[in-house]
Amino acid sequence: MAYGDHLTQGQRKRAFVSMLLLVPMAGAATDIYIPSLPAMTEAFDASQFAIQCTLLVFMAMYGIGQMISGPLTDTFGRRIPTLVCTCVFVVASIVIACAPPLWLMIAMRAVQGLFVSVAAVASRAIVADCYDGAARTKAANWMTIAWATGPILSPALGGYLQVWFGWTASFWFLSGWGVIAVLVALFVLPETRYCRPEAGFIKAFRIYGTMLRDSVYLPTALAMACMISVMYGFEVLGPFYIQADLKHDPVYYGHLQLILGCLWLSGNFLNRIISPHVKVIRIIVAASGIGFLVSVFMLYLDFSGVFGVMALMIPAGIIYFLMAMIWPNGYSKCLGRFQHAGGSANALVSGLFILVSAILSGMASILHSSTAWPLWSLYTFVTGMTLFLFLAFLRREFNYKVR
Repeated sequence: MAYGDHLTQGQRKRAFVSMLLLVPMAGAATDIYIPSLPAMTEAFDASQFAIQCTLLVFMAMYGIGQMISGPLTDTFGRRIPTLVCTCVFVVASIVIACAPPLWLMIAMRAVQGLFVSVAAVASRAIVADCYDGAARTKAANWMTIAWATGPILSPALGGYLQVWFGWTASFWFLSGWGVIAVLVALFVLPETRYCRPEAGFIKAFRIYGTMLRDSVYLPTALAMACMISVMYGFEVLGPFYIQADLKHDPVYYGHLQLILGCLWLSGNFLNRIISPHVKVIRIIVAASGIGFLVSVFMLYLDFSGVFGVMALMIPAGIIYFLMAMIWPNGYSKCLGRFQHAGGSANALVSGLFILVSAILSGMASILHSSTAWPLWSLYTFVTGMTLFLFLAFLRREFNYKVR
């Protein structure tokens, strides 16, 4: 039986709706409390880097967890692993919401990242399970849009929650979302994967070797890691620039993050409109090339003494928009290379880009400065690497028009 052939049209619709709810949850778990980071340094009497570690540790475990989740969900299906692991995510969220010591919070953030990765991988794999060809590209674009709503909406909500109730409110909100996700997995989500547990969980990891040797999959995954570092780099560094250094409140920062998220979403939509008519490689080269030039220019201006909210937001917004134009093309390509192992295909690429972006963002956060040159250094590196990877390794593969 081919994957997805056992699904009725109604089950496909239920799976698609479930995916739209589940996909943003991991992004919200990453981003919703970001406006609270400066306040948490005071609440825990901790260093800036120690508080940033609550995000970096989550990202690292989220990345590692996705690599485990791919074979797990390919072997045992999407629904049951999602149900079990989302329950654990709810428990970890409640523990954090009870304001434990910082060491326990960091440990629970690791648990959150590890277990929410299963729901993230399983929900994204629904696209590969249920769709093929042009329908898969369209569904992947909607998945990207749904995923983007986590980074888009959650920081703005988190800013209000911080001002109204304090930093723990964001984690109570995540607990409630997790409960809804459990109910969806229990009563709405059908099993979209034709399971073969007799094939063995350990053996399922062997596909990773093939993927890592693939001349298209690996450089595309690394390019996507560079692209997403634009978003995660701002989320690690931005709250302290805007709130601590430039003296704005969490709600103000949340609104700025909302603008950046909308620009990312707008880039996704523009790609959807123009990619059927323009060669994908031209979109990629133009977007990454302009992003690189903007980053270099802003690095120069920062060293020249230009530092302020608009000097952060306008160029960062341009780069967000440009990288988002590239993103759906890379994601669809990675999923399409190994459609028979959709969970593993999206898990490895997602795990790689989260881990790489966590490392790059962590390195930038160590370069703490009262101005934004660490951010622009990061942006210069990742936009330049995006351009290099596509031109050096992927030019022929992306030199076509999407039909």
